[in-house]
Formats: sequence, structure tokens, C-alpha cells
Amino acid sequence: MPDNEKQSAPTLAGVPVLIPAGGLGTRLGDFAKEVPKSMIDIGGKPFIAHQLNLLKREGASDVVLLLGHMSDKIQEFVGNGESFGINVRYSWDGDKPLGTGGAVKAALKNLEVASDEIAIMYGDTYLDIPMGPALAQFKHCGRKGLMTVWEANPYNLSQWKERNTQFNRSTGLIEKYDKKKATEAMHHFDFGLSFFNRSVFDKRKKESAFDIGDIFQALVKENQLAGYEVDRRFYDLNTPECLIETRAYLGQNQLWQLHSESEE
Repeated sequence: MPDNEKQSAPTLAGVPVLIPAGGLGTRLGDFAKEVPKSMIDIGGKPFIAHQLNLLKREGASDVVLLLGHMSDKIQEFVGNGESFGINVRYSWDGDKPLGTGGAVKAALKNLEVASDEIAIMYGDTYLDIPMGPALAQFKHCGRKGLMTVWEANPYNLSQWKERNTQFNRSTGLIEKYDKKKATEAMHHFDFGLSFFNRSVFDKRKKESAFDIGDIFQALVKENQLAGYEVDRRFYDLNTPECLIETRAYLGQNQLWQLHSESEE
């Protein structure tokens, strides 16, 4: 790739990345009994280290960790993010869980987040994709939100049963999103990286707790949720089986060397 193209490649620079990382990890059983999911060992270092290194690779400079369960362990390890080359700040749920959406709203209210655009990445997923192009698509589409999506394998639907998104490739819009009631028209998943105009959260009425999925559904009704399709699966820590897959992918250093490949 020519040097001028490398320099113009889109990155996450200037857009704060909020990571909800306060989940209890109940489906992981003993794996998350004494540590939060973000601190589970993956290839010799906590999972959160892999996420921050990935975000650094994608040009992110400002990360906000939304914490709850055993948050002190995460904060003690990450600190201010200096060792990762990223500025890291924290927002806490408090006495009552706020849900992923409520945690984002609280962070935007209580911290100095000046950007009109924000990114959200789930605290239990590893998304080894170029993220800048998704942000560029969000800036270009003129919608209030953008969800990255991944298509379920049509030949092996048993592997990915929980399809939750109906994405129209022609219009580039999400037409339906529901985590609980999949339909035959849903062939995609919420991949785990999304972008929003912060006003979507700022203008939301005060609630004790709500999910980011509620924001997705509201934007779908307003015809304001764009989609960006990726071609690689995600890795996560949702179940012991998923943990094994993630450890195999990251622990054995079987990463997509995006920048190295592009230089060859």
C-alpha cells in the first residue's frame, strides 16, 4: 500500500470508546468466580489487555471503562492506560446496576466527553477487524447510530442460533433488531461495535436501568440505525465454550495481522 494511502486510512482517533465491563459473568461459572470477565487470563494476560491493545492498533486514544462487578481489580491492572498508550477513564454503576445503556448515559453525564460521536464496544468481545472504515461509514450515512453486523453461516445455523438483526444490504439500514425473538428474515448478529451521536443517550428520559438494545430498537423505529457488515467472526467470553475458542485464537497468537498483510 502506498504511503499516502496508509496515512489516509481511517482510524478511531478522536472518538471516545466506551466499554461496558460490569457484567457478572454468571454463565462462566468458576472461571469468573473470583475475577471479573475482563480479568480472565487469555494467553498469559487479562482479556482487557487484549482489548486495549486492539483499540490502540485501531488508533483509539480515549477509552472509558464502565464498571460494576469487582471493578477494583480492573482499575488496579489498567490504571490510567499509560502502559497501553491510551488514556483510560472510569465510570461506575453505583449501588444498582444500570444496564449497558444506563451505564453509557451515566458516563456521558458525569465525565467530560466532549465528542459528539461515541463508539461502544462490549467488554466481553474481541473484534479483530479494521474499525476505522465502520466509523467512516457512520460519519457518511447521516444516521444517529450504526451497528456493525455479521452474517450467520447459512450452512451451519446450529452454531449461531441467536440471530438478532435484520439488515438490508440495499439500503444499508437495520430493519429489525430483537435479542429475544428471532425471525426468519434475521440473518445477522450484532457484531459488538457500534457508533452513536451522543444526543441519542443525552435526550433519553431518566430510567433506573436500560440496555443498549433498547437504543437500537428505538433507532430502528426512527429509520436511524445504519448497518456496517463485517466478514470475520467475533470472539467472546459468554460461555466456557466461547472462552476456549477465544483462548485458542488469542493465546496461540493466531491474529489477523492486518497491517503486516497490507505492507507485503
